[in-house]
Amino acid sequence: MKRFKARKTYLVCMFILSVFLITGCDDGGGGDWDEPFTTGTISPVSFTVPLDGTTGVPVGNILTATFNEAMDPATINKTTFTLKRGLNTVDGNVNYSGLIADFTPLSDLNPSTTYTATITTGAKNLAGSPLANDYVWSFTTGAAPDTTRPRVTLTVPVNGDIGVEVGNQITATFSEDMDPLTITGTTFTVVNTTLGGISVAGNVTYAVAGRIATFTPTSDLAANNLFTATITTGAKDLGDNQLAGNQAPLPAASDYVWTFTTGAAPDTTAPTVSATNPADLDVNVCVNKIINATFDEAMDPLTITTATFT
Repeated sequence: MKRFKARKTYLVCMFILSVFLITGCDDGGGGDWDEPFTTGTISPVSFTVPLDGTTGVPVGNILTATFNEAMDPATINKTTFTLKRGLNTVDGNVNYSGLIADFTPLSDLNPSTTYTATITTGAKNLAGSPLANDYVWSFTTGAAPDTTRPRVTLTVPVNGDIGVEVGNQITATFSEDMDPLTITGTTFTVVNTTLGGISVAGNVTYAVAGRIATFTPTSDLAANNLFTATITTGAKDLGDNQLAGNQAPLPAASDYVWTFTTGAAPDTTAPTVSATNPADLDVNVCVNKIINATFDEAMDPLTITTATFT
């Protein structure tokens, strides 16, 4: 077994996939989608923060909605992405980047109050196809704003790792939901330390559902070189709190920095599913069972979706 995999057997737990199958109740994914889609319409929103029915949401939080495909940015605005308290519309700013739309209220929401968010059929994909129906979800605020700084809880590769495949992505998992617009190529960087700190070209993405930021190099990393990855305090959670990294005593805001050394060759071994729960052909499974699949190595989080796990 390759050295990289041998050192990362414990990371398997990070890649547990969860699908909630609940009989006779709401699907838990948010939104009203009881009717089938009509021809020419796009799939609904795949994930929201907060989720439908969430309680205790910090009053200062940003809302996010992740789409299943790229949308026409001109159709994602204050008219098509709204938030209401009863019949009263909440004023806020709407931004769209990648697959994620952000709604930022202009002031803190009322405490212990139920709000309803809506993305209307005015939202369209790049081909001009609209949502089949308005996408609606609700949540209830808590008593106070979020004042806890987010932290990085796991990285791949881990700090100090050696023999890392040169074609690998670099990922960081956060302790709480992050503002996707703050996870960028400016706040998540990788440099070649061996070559004097030369910046590595790459693309940065953020998977809302897993709270995972991914840096994908545009080409294979140099073999047998030391690299330094950094996530800066420019990365913020949905309450606008800066990252509490590992460069200053907690709870102060600071960058999160880790290093790793590449091996001599890229990873050419296909991943496999090493275990499932329930097992294949299992019987008498609980109707509200969480269905898990465990991989034998670290996976690209952006490829684990409702399209690839059904």
